[in-house]
Amino acid sequence: MRRESDRGHGARTGVGRRVRDRLLGGQASPAQALQDRYDLRNLILFLGDDLRESALAVGGIEAFLLEAQRVLEKPDLTRAELERLLADDEVLSRIDLLADALGSLRRSVGLISASLK
Repeated sequence: MRRESDRGHGARTGVGRRVRDRLLGGQASPAQALQDRYDLRNLILFLGDDLRESALAVGGIEAFLLEAQRVLEKPDLTRAELERLLADDEVLSRIDLLADALGSLRRSVGLISASLK
């Protein structure tokens, strides 16, 4: 059964579990060409960490979006519920975490790319 939030994005990819779930479950592994490079071992570990941190941040942002949608769709919406959404600063922390993790991920990918030339 597809999630409501997934239906607007076209046909299923056939991949199964969502990327976020696979990353958090440790199911992402680098290509064999990278695994064979001892000099890249630390960078690959950092990449895995950055992918997991990004996935965690996306999960928190998604939770906020789902809650905002739920509140905004309520027929008996109150000002207090909107103010509660506004007071939730956790989503801003998740956005900052995502920006940091993606920046680190991009730097690591750049270093790995440069080493493959």
